Amino acid sequence: MFEDPVFIDFEASSLDDDSWPIEVGIAWLNDNGKVIVHSKLIKPKPEWPESAWSDKSAAVHGIARNELDDTEPAEHVARWLAHTVRHRPLISDAPKFDGMWLRRLASHQMWCEVHGLTEALWWSFASDGKLRPGRLAIANKFRAKQHSTHRAGEDAANLAYVWRKALLR
Repeated sequence: MFEDPVFIDFEASSLDDDSWPIEVGIAWLNDNGKVIVHSKLIKPKPEWPESAWSDKSAAVHGIARNELDDTEPAEHVARWLAHTVRHRPLISDAPKFDGMWLRRLASHQMWCEVHGLTEALWWSFASDGKLRPGRLAIANKFRAKQHSTHRAGEDAANLAYVWRKALLR
């Protein structure tokens, strides 16, 4: 179910219902177990409401609104994301928010849902219906030591490192 996953994270204009994505980060493990990371800032679509911009959120992620004006348009980022992910399962530590921002970015053209990290760990590290708690404990302990950078690429990479840690047990 979670073979060759891609870890995804977004930074957004705010946490409001009408918020929109401003940065997307993805990460995955290559065949050698190396974490591959990509991220892109997102130029807002004209129809995304400026009223959804939060200076409080900007203070957290450190991305100024005017920085987005000279970045790639949302449509280009959505195409790049679809091409790069290629129908692999997406895993996030905040699937409700990241799923909402993915749908907003892709205008409902996206190919799959965003799964939660905890759910993915449970499904992936069970054997014959029995949980292998050692892997989960290691993953959870490693995750607890991490701190969010509030930059999409680094935060997606942190999820990939958790996954790799569970695989290596």
